[in-house]
Amino acid sequence: MAGNFWQSSHFQQWVLDPPELFKNRQADLNVLTEDGYQKIMIFFANFIQSLGEQLKLRQQVIATATIYFKRFYSRNSLKCIDPWLMAPTCVFLASKVEEFGVISNTRLISTCQAV
Repeated sequence: MAGNFWQSSHFQQWVLDPPELFKNRQADLNVLTEDGYQKIMIFFANFIQSLGEQLKLRQQVIATATIYFKRFYSRNSLKCIDPWLMAPTCVFLASKVEEFGVISNTRLISTCQAV
């Protein structure tokens, strides 16, 4: 983490202004309304939360996975990659990044099917 917020990668890459977000979401907003798009994001945040609870992950890992999911779709369309595949991928990556431990693929897949 940078000592100065204004020089951090978070500020430089991930603080997006509304016109840039609108431009990146244009492909999705041709099909969905803004309200519908937000509902889809809330649905998948809840899905990630359920996955994390079933896998007994710490809340920090779940929050990191949710941020990864939202960051990915802030730059890419929902049509680009299936959100049903991206959500477990974000959980898997977050568990590694937060040094929680590696989740086995079979356990992750069976939890996804259960949720």
